[in-house]
Amino acid sequence: MTEYSENKSLRENKKAVNWLALGHGITDCYSGFINPILPFIVAKIGVTLTVAACALSVAQLFSSMMQPVFGFFADKWRKRFFVFWGLLMSSTFLSLSGIVENIYQLAFCLVVGGLGVGFYHPQATGLIVRYSGNNTAKDMSIFIAAGTIGFSLGPVVSSGITGTLGLEHLPVASVFGILFAFSVFLFVPRVRPEQFVENKNSFKNTLFDILKNKTVRLLIMVSALKSLITSGFSVLLPFFWKDMGYSPLQIGAAMFLFLTVGAIGTYLSSKFEKVVGYKNIFYVSLILPFFLSVLFLFSVRIYPVMSFILFVVIGFVTMLSMSVNMVLAQKTMPKYKSMISGFIGGFSWGIVGVMLPLIGFVAEKITIPSTLLIISAIPFVLSYLLRYLPDDINKTSN
Repeated sequence: MTEYSENKSLRENKKAVNWLALGHGITDCYSGFINPILPFIVAKIGVTLTVAACALSVAQLFSSMMQPVFGFFADKWRKRFFVFWGLLMSSTFLSLSGIVENIYQLAFCLVVGGLGVGFYHPQATGLIVRYSGNNTAKDMSIFIAAGTIGFSLGPVVSSGITGTLGLEHLPVASVFGILFAFSVFLFVPRVRPEQFVENKNSFKNTLFDILKNKTVRLLIMVSALKSLITSGFSVLLPFFWKDMGYSPLQIGAAMFLFLTVGAIGTYLSSKFEKVVGYKNIFYVSLILPFFLSVLFLFSVRIYPVMSFILFVVIGFVTMLSMSVNMVLAQKTMPKYKSMISGFIGGFSWGIVGVMLPLIGFVAEKITIPSTLLIISAIPFVLSYLLRYLPDDINKTSN
């Protein structure tokens, strides 16, 4: 390969990484639409928190639990099918949630939109690894941080439209995502043969191969525990704050800062990992949120500003290990890049999604603050299992 061809290839790879990161931000922006406006949709269609949590749970099931399946096919195909249709479906159907008239229409929009979110993540994450070369840790941090920033913007966009124009105008937000889907299709090049290592195993054999790996199982657990904290706070606190009299814009702003500061933590994770080691980052992400949650729940009514700051810090420490977690998993089993990302970035979140009806039921029975305290205590207790992870992130390749 000539120097000119090599430089051209590097430029194309960098362009692909940038577009995939932007696409991740756009997709997750729509994924973050629902939480701050769900109490207002629930009030409009006349259902309970538990029923609404069931609809969210079904959507999570399709969005997250199916990601390993989508990742399996993405590892076999060179086409950008999942990237394109993921953006298109998520932007269209999640935006339509503002005009639903009953729980069935809401569930349909959440499920199809969630499928779009599930489509995008495994293939895009696998492509990041293929296009990154020697910059995988840095590019993965940027990619995941872009998604988190997008997710943080979702509440601002949805609550902004709801608070100023009304829920019925939420579908206008789909236009940008639809246009961006075609842009990604145009500007992300097809995977070249030398960048593609085909997985020739069946789905069953691949699944067994992944799940028998102890390190991968523990990393899925770590991701699920972080999801338990972020999802629990993101879903329950808007209901709590609405009952306290906060507006959609105030709730959306709080969620925006929670997730944006979390994105900063995600971006910095690879830098911290080099200094303190990845295990210590995992310990911080699972242990510290419990103590912060105790302080948050103590101060939420009497010291609202202090509680808000604590809420944002919880987002930072919880998401601090996200990109390190993903890179470690892909280094452990490099031939299953997309499917591994489906487990770490999707399936682990889907486990929590399946639990949402139970979480909503418990919150109605024992109050939201008590439920959040239990949620933050679970990762604290299970952090003991981190001792079984390998000490060296670079000696896990399977």
